[in-house]
Amino acid sequence: MKFSTAACTIVVLFLVSANVHASLEEQLRLITEHIVLDGEGNLPSGGIVYQPAIIEEFYSESNYQPLWKDREQAVRVLDILAEADRDGLNPEDYHYSTLRKILDTDETAWADKNRVRAVFDALLSDAVILYIRHMSQGKVDPQEMDPSFNYSRLTFEPKRVSMALREAVAEDRIDQIMEDARPTQKFYAQMRSTLASYRDIAARETFTAIPDDVVLKPGQSHNHVIPLRKRLVESGYLDKDNASPTFDPVLEDAVRKFQKDNGLDIDGVVGRQSYALLNMSWSDRIDSLRVNMDRLRWISRDITDNFIVVNIAGFELYYMRDNTLVWETPVMVGTIQHQTPIFTKRLKYLEFNPTWTVPRSIIRRSLFPKFRADPQYVLDNNYQLIDRKGQVADPLTIDWSAYNGSNFPYGVVQQPGENNALGRVKFIFPNKHAIYLHDTPSRSLFSRSSRAFSSGCVRVKHPLQFAEILLDDSENWSLEQVRYLVASGKPQERIYLSQDVDVMLMYWTTSPTADGGIQFHQDIYNKDLNTLEALNSPPPVY
Repeated sequence: MKFSTAACTIVVLFLVSANVHASLEEQLRLITEHIVLDGEGNLPSGGIVYQPAIIEEFYSESNYQPLWKDREQAVRVLDILAEADRDGLNPEDYHYSTLRKILDTDETAWADKNRVRAVFDALLSDAVILYIRHMSQGKVDPQEMDPSFNYSRLTFEPKRVSMALREAVAEDRIDQIMEDARPTQKFYAQMRSTLASYRDIAARETFTAIPDDVVLKPGQSHNHVIPLRKRLVESGYLDKDNASPTFDPVLEDAVRKFQKDNGLDIDGVVGRQSYALLNMSWSDRIDSLRVNMDRLRWISRDITDNFIVVNIAGFELYYMRDNTLVWETPVMVGTIQHQTPIFTKRLKYLEFNPTWTVPRSIIRRSLFPKFRADPQYVLDNNYQLIDRKGQVADPLTIDWSAYNGSNFPYGVVQQPGENNALGRVKFIFPNKHAIYLHDTPSRSLFSRSSRAFSSGCVRVKHPLQFAEILLDDSENWSLEQVRYLVASGKPQERIYLSQDVDVMLMYWTTSPTADGGIQFHQDIYNKDLNTLEALNSPPPVY
């Protein structure tokens, strides 16, 4: 005979109410059985356990013995949970108020001490495990934010977690384990510190957007200069506010520093993009930091000593060797319509003087109209048209009126050369998305502060220098020798790397600065809002 979930709940509620004087162990048994039968982690007395399978496993294997017998130890754990907001998390996700109320209430006020103690024990166990889960792998599920996400995440197996938790409590090191779950990367510490700073600012400063209807230039006098000056004082870019309407050299220096820290054109002129970030409120900055701290928690286990990070939102590439930044360069990324995906793969080889096999989508929407308008364009830009037999067709003899972008029967391959869309070198990390790093002939676009121009691949500003650094063999691969190889014109010269280097494509709307600060970037793909909503929602039941 099968019972519905509601029926099971009624049965367990009856059993719990009928055993108001049951032992602590019996109360723990009733509670754990209830949360499993319920299917959604609901406690019989109200509240929720977010990891019912782990909690049931934990208590059943110890014959329902309570874990939190040391009040001092429990207090230390609660103190850690209370400060979860310093990591951009919500203490209430970890039952903080409920647990604190139980701990602080005189036991004489309890109608059934064992029942309350059992609830406390189960909730605190759930809270600690959930806190470690969130701190070590993030609260938000990254694959729900981006299906291409393939970074590894810590697996919380009930038996393994149960054993580790019981050992840590017995050895009185549970608070240390909770602290150790936090990412150790310097960037995370920088965001954590900046989050605290902006919360301090928000507590003492009322945010008022500054007028943005006038472009302000150095040397100019205008009333809008006064609120601009005030904003830069609030943000720490000016030491003091002199209330002058004149855009003086001191203010210009502060504007340039703000622009540099936020990845803008460093021209000292306050225009649309500068206003957008200047008018990013304290709460918006706090939310941005919280979102990006969780993003770093997503991948913290994948960060090794040698890796390449492409920050899509920041249009920057960073190369870390021996966990030290050795090189960085601006990049271009995919447009809003053709976004660069978030994933990681191992860099395998470099290919000099590459050919470019043009995807059908690009032929259809971009190249075919140009070919039909001027067939000579094919030859002038070093393209070859390949028919179904693998033969090269002459574009000047094709009846272009017979075709459109959809039925065009030729493949298109661009030969090596200065105008090749992939430039002189590409960096291959084989992946299902056909994404790679590469050179580009459109180098003038690197002067733009916002660089979402590609069809998804990542264009590197200084590719030959990057190639030399990656090869890292001064005897055989100097920059001059790399350039000689390129100049030789030998097509598709492939060189494999001698060391493992992971390429990590990530989307951070905050990133570190050289002086230990944090810069904010525009959310070009509009990813932050969904992540923030998930971060602010109650945890799912695992």
